[in-house]
Amino acid sequence: MQKRAREGGRPERPRVPEDLLRRVVARLDPRRVILLGSQARGDAAAESDWDLLIVLDDDAPAERLDWRALHEARRGFRGAVDLIPCRDSDFRDRVDVVGSLPWIAATEGVVVYERADAA
Repeated sequence: MQKRAREGGRPERPRVPEDLLRRVVARLDPRRVILLGSQARGDAAAESDWDLLIVLDDDAPAERLDWRALHEARRGFRGAVDLIPCRDSDFRDRVDVVGSLPWIAATEGVVVYERADAA
């Protein structure tokens, strides 16, 4: 069963390209990665991009959230991808604000990676 950002699930988990997810996890060491958009909803077209909200520890160095780190994390992946970094406290502070990105992630997103100590 796939895990929604809050709870629940669909019968089949969307598959983020393994090489992309592996690079994101290795480079950014996130608490969790949440798939958003058409890929998460299951209505993606062949040309659809991958939208990933990357939830990082509050004490993660600023360099892990900058464009260089995000570029390195997606290096070598040929598809279109948007990597959106967010500190865990910012995610938690805004998760109940209807329409905010954390709220969208919690209500429509799919958790595709969660670090063992973040569960």
